[in-house]
Amino acid sequence: MGYIKIKYRNERGKFEQEIQDVLDDMFNISGPAFTLGEHTWRPHADIYETSEAIVVILDLAGVVREDIHLEVSRKTIRISGKRDQRYFPGTTRYHLAEISYGYFERQLALHAPVDSEAVQATYANGLLEIRLLKIPPERERRIPVLGPTGSES
Repeated sequence: MGYIKIKYRNERGKFEQEIQDVLDDMFNISGPAFTLGEHTWRPHADIYETSEAIVVILDLAGVVREDIHLEVSRKTIRISGKRDQRYFPGTTRYHLAEISYGYFERQLALHAPVDSEAVQATYANGLLEIRLLKIPPERERRIPVLGPTGSES
């Protein structure tokens, strides 16, 4: 059975969302441009920042925890996995089919460098919460640019 993807948006912010969708597609921020034989869906995400951390929350209702994969670098986070489709016995007919199934992937740019060794992820009630500790500015490595004589000045 084929599915039709339906997007609902409120009118306020519609233009900004359309621009963001185009940029995501252009720069491949949201995932691969195509997949072979698999439908890729994008779970909704929230990102917020505190003074110590960046927190990413994804809506992954119905996904088994073991099917969630997480990769973190200093400036990006990639969440992927799959949600298996529910099958109903007999001659079941759909009257509405809006839930996406199959492979999902989100690759999100982070607004501050994070410590990829200090990540905490919890999955409860269909929400994946990822807490990434920010790297303090004093821990960032600064590289001096040397002049032709090998000195800094």
